[in-house]
Amino acid sequence: MPTFPQPKALRKAVTAALGAVALTAGAVGSAVPAHADAAVSPKGSAISIVGAGWGHGKGMSQYGAYGAATKGLDYAEIIDFYYPGTKLDELPSGSTIRVWITADNDKSLAVRPVAGQKVVDSKGVSVTLPTGTKYNKWRISRSRDLRVLAYRNPAGKYTKYANKLDPKRVWYIQNSKTGTVKLAMPNGDTRTYRGKLALRFYGGGGRTVNYVSIETYLRGVVPAEMPASWSAEAVKAQAIAARTYAAKLRSVVASGAVYDLCDTTACQVYRGVAVEQAASDKAISGTAKKVVEYKGQLALTMFSSSNGGWSASGGADYPYLKAKKDPYDGVKRDQSWSVTLSSAKIQKAYTSVGTLKSVQITDRDGDGTYGGRVEKVKITGSKGSVTVTGGSFKSKFGLKERLFKLVGGSDPATTTANYLHWQALGGTASTVGTPTAAEKVVAGGSVLSFANADLWWSAVTGSHLLTGAVRTAYNDLGGATSKLGFPKTDVVTSETGTSVDFQLGRIACPGSGACVVSYG
Repeated sequence: MPTFPQPKALRKAVTAALGAVALTAGAVGSAVPAHADAAVSPKGSAISIVGAGWGHGKGMSQYGAYGAATKGLDYAEIIDFYYPGTKLDELPSGSTIRVWITADNDKSLAVRPVAGQKVVDSKGVSVTLPTGTKYNKWRISRSRDLRVLAYRNPAGKYTKYANKLDPKRVWYIQNSKTGTVKLAMPNGDTRTYRGKLALRFYGGGGRTVNYVSIETYLRGVVPAEMPASWSAEAVKAQAIAARTYAAKLRSVVASGAVYDLCDTTACQVYRGVAVEQAASDKAISGTAKKVVEYKGQLALTMFSSSNGGWSASGGADYPYLKAKKDPYDGVKRDQSWSVTLSSAKIQKAYTSVGTLKSVQITDRDGDGTYGGRVEKVKITGSKGSVTVTGGSFKSKFGLKERLFKLVGGSDPATTTANYLHWQALGGTASTVGTPTAAEKVVAGGSVLSFANADLWWSAVTGSHLLTGAVRTAYNDLGGATSKLGFPKTDVVTSETGTSVDFQLGRIACPGSGACVVSYG
C-alpha cells in the first residue's frame, strides 16, 4: 500500500494491492450467511485449496469490465455497475501528478545524455546539459542538504559540473524538445518518462519523482493495468477508474509530501513511455478528464483483476464499494484456481502449533462463493493452535484471493489438479455437472470428462476447461495426442468467437462456420 500518510479510513481501504498486471478470474456464487467451515485434516501430508478471483475484489473487476463490454455496456454503464451511486464529473485542466519511481532506489537521479536536456531549479534558473563522448551519464545526488550535479565520463568517473543553480532548491530535469527524459536505472536499464524528473529529498536520502500531467500519466498506466486490445469500452472504464484513483490519492497526501503515489501495484502500475499504445491512448482521450464522484467528492475507485463473481464490500466509509453478485466477471474465461500446501510448509509458517493436525476456516464475510471471503483461519497442531486473519493466510502462502475453501483431508475424493479445478467451479453444482468417467491418463497428462466439457491437465500447462466448439474440434483431432498438445488456456470468448491456445498451436471458432486450427 502507499507509504505516504493517509486518513485512517482511506488507509484501511487501500491495504490490498491493486490491479496486478497479471490478470486472472474467479467463480460466481450466491450470498449465504457467514459460517465456520468444517476443519480439514491433511491428506497425503497436504491440504488442498480451491478459490476464485485474483486481488481484493473491491470496486471494478477488470475481467468483469471486459465481460460487461462484450455484453453491450458502455464505459459509463460499467462505471455505474461497479461504483453504484456515483456520477461522472471532470477534473480541472492542467492537472499534474507526482509519481515516485520506486525501482530507482540508489538515492540519486541519473539520466542519459540527450540533446536539449536541461536542469531547472524551482526559481527558474536553468543549465543545459551538454552531450558528446565526454558525457556518458548525468547525475543529481545529495550532499547533506545540498544538490550536486555531475557527469560520468567513459572511464566511469563522476566529475562535478559547475552551474548557477541554487543547491537548496528542487532541481528538475526536462527536455522541451523531446518532452521526455531517459532515466538511467541502478541495474543499467533505461526507462523513458514524459514530463520532468526530480530528486526529492526524503529522510536522509532521496527519491526520484516524475512530474507529469494526469492525462499523460495515464498513457503509462492504463495498458499496464489492462490489455489495450480488450474491448474499447472496458479500456475506457479502466482509464476513468485509474484517473480517479490517482486524483483521490493526490487529494489526501499530507502537507509537505514529496510525491502523490507510487508506480507499483501498491498504488497502481505505471511504466512510462515503454507501454504506451494507440488503443489505450484513444480510450484515455475519449474519456479526457472524466472522474468518478460520490456526493461531490472523488470516489476511491478501487479495482482488481477478478472478484471471483462477487464483489467485496468497502465498508461503511465507502458505500459505493458494494458486495454484490457480478454476472460479467466470468464472461471471458474460467475464474477458478487451486493450490496444494504441504503439511511441512504450513508447519514452517506456524511453528508454534507443532505437527499439523487440521486447518479450519472459522469466519467468512458471508458475501458470495463458498459463503464469502475468508476472515479467520485456525491452524491446529500437536502443540496447540493459532488463529490468523484471512488476509494474513492469503499473504503467507501467496494465494490469489480470500475467496477460497479447503478441500482434501476430510473429503473422500482425490485431489488432482483437474479435481480441484472442478471443485473450484462448484463441483456437482457447477455448470459442468458430474464427471462421466474416472479421470484418465493421456499423453503424460490427464483428462476429466463431463457431458459437455473436459478438464485437461499436464505438469507444464496446468488444468484447463474446454467447452463448446473448441472442445469438439480438439477431441476430433485426438485431444492431447494430437500435434496441438495440451491446452494452455481455458476457452476465451471474444467478439469474433471462441479460441484456445495450445502448446503447439491454436483453435479458433467463429460464431458460425468451421473452426480454424493453426500449428506452431
